[in-house]
Amino acid sequence: MALTDFDPEDYPIVVAIDFGTTFSQVNIIANPIQTPKQNVQYAKTPTLNLYKEVNGKYKMVEWGWKSKLQMETPAASKYIQLYQYKPHLDENLALVPWKNTVSVPTAISDYLEALHEYVAEKILQEFGRSYSRKSFRYCLTVPAMWSDKAKDVMRKAAVRAGLISGDDHPDRLTLVSEPEAAALYCEKACKQYNLSHGDRFMICDAGGGTVDLIVYEIAMTAQGRHLSEVTKGHGASCGSMFIDLNLGNLLIEKFKRQGAVFPKSVIQTLVETFAYQLKPQFDGEEDMYLALPRSDCFDDIRDPRSIGIDGGYMCLKASELKRVVFEPVVKQVLALIREQLRGAKRCSAIFMVGGFGSSNYLLDRVKQEFGGVVKTISSPHKPEMAVVCGAVYAGMNPKIVTARITRRCYGIRMSRAFEEGVDPIKFKVMRIDGARCEKRFSPIVRKGQKVEVDECVTNSYSFTNEKGMRFSMDIYAIDGNPPRYVTDAGVFELAKVSIPTPFKPWDPIGHKVEILVKMYFGLNEIKAEGLVQGKKYSTSIKFDSGDSY
Repeated sequence: MALTDFDPEDYPIVVAIDFGTTFSQVNIIANPIQTPKQNVQYAKTPTLNLYKEVNGKYKMVEWGWKSKLQMETPAASKYIQLYQYKPHLDENLALVPWKNTVSVPTAISDYLEALHEYVAEKILQEFGRSYSRKSFRYCLTVPAMWSDKAKDVMRKAAVRAGLISGDDHPDRLTLVSEPEAAALYCEKACKQYNLSHGDRFMICDAGGGTVDLIVYEIAMTAQGRHLSEVTKGHGASCGSMFIDLNLGNLLIEKFKRQGAVFPKSVIQTLVETFAYQLKPQFDGEEDMYLALPRSDCFDDIRDPRSIGIDGGYMCLKASELKRVVFEPVVKQVLALIREQLRGAKRCSAIFMVGGFGSSNYLLDRVKQEFGGVVKTISSPHKPEMAVVCGAVYAGMNPKIVTARITRRCYGIRMSRAFEEGVDPIKFKVMRIDGARCEKRFSPIVRKGQKVEVDECVTNSYSFTNEKGMRFSMDIYAIDGNPPRYVTDAGVFELAKVSIPTPFKPWDPIGHKVEILVKMYFGLNEIKAEGLVQGKKYSTSIKFDSGDSY
């Protein structure tokens, strides 16, 4: 379909949503006419969905804190609670396959719809009825390590949730990488840490499910301070939820040694108590005391004191927590930081952000490991808010990041002259201009290449009017070097740029028309445009984002 230009001024309210593994939050900046900019932040709420079967179908009946409270009532058995489902979009994470009746994309869509309904009503109450939901544009955060496929699942879930409609301009909803959003938040603190032109700093965004890292370089220009990516952002699923999993496994092992087998609900309650009350305070030195819920299960323990249970509390030794619960996860974070430092060559500061990034224990371990090579290692003010606050900055000033590093090699399928003895005979097609190989991969940008945000890669292609000729531009990607063919191992079709036939009924066979294809890779989502005889056509993204999640 033909695209019209997007004007941000048509949407004076920017809504940033940080959809997290364990918690989600929203930040808003409104720029009403004739009044100062207003900023509103909403407290974190758990990423929890509560479902109940209604007429043979599961319907979400509560979300967030209300979902948690409902599961603490006698009626809990009537419901299904979904939690920590966001990591299932990470194709590289070896999680137990998702087997719930409600799919992961549906759970995301249901949660975003409920969150959006709540926030939209609050916004209209705060800023007056002179505005409507048509005044909103959105920034939705995603992990930097996610594939294009996972990002597309997120975008489609947001559309199904009603944030925007399928007919809206795609730029009304922007996907912002979590570490980039955090970088924009920390950029405000550069003066405080004496960072200036040419300095490089690392963002370590440690959340509940993922840890994302990236290094930026500061450039002072006449237009102000700008950032450019130095390293290809990367990360891993080693957030604080894995500390909770380790704690749960430790408790199960302790109870089994005492001949007690506890229901899953009791273990979950213990882990939640630890996560909310004890985990943030852990310093690696002091033992911690876990309050035990009322349950007959504890009567089955043969020798409670041998595993630290006394007076309704369970003593968790600091040494054991370090060795079994924290260090296996923390060491993964340290390895990620070490890899980023190697790629950056030099780095003046490391900023720890995110819920896990606010952990004093993690911050101390990072200082121990890298304090000798990085001058400043710090956690900025309200590190748990860094991503959602930075996301709204991205919405207000999307061009503060001037260059990004491509995560993959991207190219298009091209027709090249067939090379006898080199190209497979099955790829040979006879055309008016001779034998052609129809499956060649033509690289546009290579993995690790720096691309300016305003830079667009332009290619001109010639279409020949020929019987049976197809008119589309097929975009492919590979996580490696450019292959020869689009059918080579590791290559996958990413999108199709739909182009209407450029020929008139009276154009003769063999008549040629030039097609100008523009691709923008400096954004968090790939965009492509086809220019045909002065008309602009948008990318028709066709990711395979269906049932595999």
